[in-house]
Amino acid sequence: MKIAIFAAGTGGHIYPALSIAENFKKDEVLFFASNRELEKQIYAVSDFKVIHLKVSGFRGKSLLEKIFFPFNLLINLFKVIYELIKFKPAKSLLMGGYISVLGLIANKVLFKPIFLHEQNSIMGSANKMASSFTKKNFTSFPIGIKNEKVMGNPIRGNFCNHNYSSQLTKTKVLVLGGSQGCKFFNDNLPAILQSSEIQERIIFQTGNQFSMENSHKIEYKKFIDDIPKLFNETKFVICRSGAGTITELQAYGMPAILFPLPNSIDDHQKNNALIYAEGSDAFIFDEYNFDPEHFLQKLNEFNSLDLKELSKKVKKDLHCEAALNIANEIKQN
Repeated sequence: MKIAIFAAGTGGHIYPALSIAENFKKDEVLFFASNRELEKQIYAVSDFKVIHLKVSGFRGKSLLEKIFFPFNLLINLFKVIYELIKFKPAKSLLMGGYISVLGLIANKVLFKPIFLHEQNSIMGSANKMASSFTKKNFTSFPIGIKNEKVMGNPIRGNFCNHNYSSQLTKTKVLVLGGSQGCKFFNDNLPAILQSSEIQERIIFQTGNQFSMENSHKIEYKKFIDDIPKLFNETKFVICRSGAGTITELQAYGMPAILFPLPNSIDDHQKNNALIYAEGSDAFIFDEYNFDPEHFLQKLNEFNSLDLKELSKKVKKDLHCEAALNIANEIKQN
């Protein structure tokens, strides 16, 4: 069975889509994505056929970009329709973001069945619009929408092969700012971590734009390419709360201190963080109201907790079978 998958924008959309696609034959999958360099790099190692479109979203754009938006939409829509007619997929899957708008319209024009997956705890604009026209809406967390089926967020298998309690020796603490780093982390956390009571080696992911000398306590890395393996040695993580990050933390049962991205659309990262913490915001921090002394106090407090007990509370197995289960649902419906 052939399927077209619309996944672009961030790794949070793309990696779950690739996990689902692995449950289909390579030549039966066609991806639609944008032509951003980061996306090209991610897809380049996947072996799937990808159509890269010159697309960008509407929200947060300049007035000039918004004026040209309808023209850009129309050009890309014709290209998507042409590629779908040529490929002849039986069904399509939308993963959110602006590219899903193109997928929705094109598939409706061609009378193709549409499925949707929402990674976040708050539905994005594109998926919200598309959800009324789909055959089934797969979600990572309960949202309460029409035709919803809570399936979890597809995840790389390496996060499910081990768990927090299976590795007794924890020698590291991780600070993860994402693949491009986090300026707030880079500017504010090194001095605090240096003066903290943490005894473990701190591995600090900075991104390519930040360079700092290692100290006896902190090792700086521009990029970490094997986070699942590093998790086995990690006591806890300091990170953002994107859907992909929360999914990986839950699948492994990793204790974490969270800094939701303050300008995330619909404040979905704050909501993701609260779901991970089961409603408690004790170790969720707002960078706009950041107090270094207060954070140091809470960091030391967190460091002294029985984190194995916390791990049991945050661990969720739902995500580990999500990719296979979603693929089967699409094939059978």
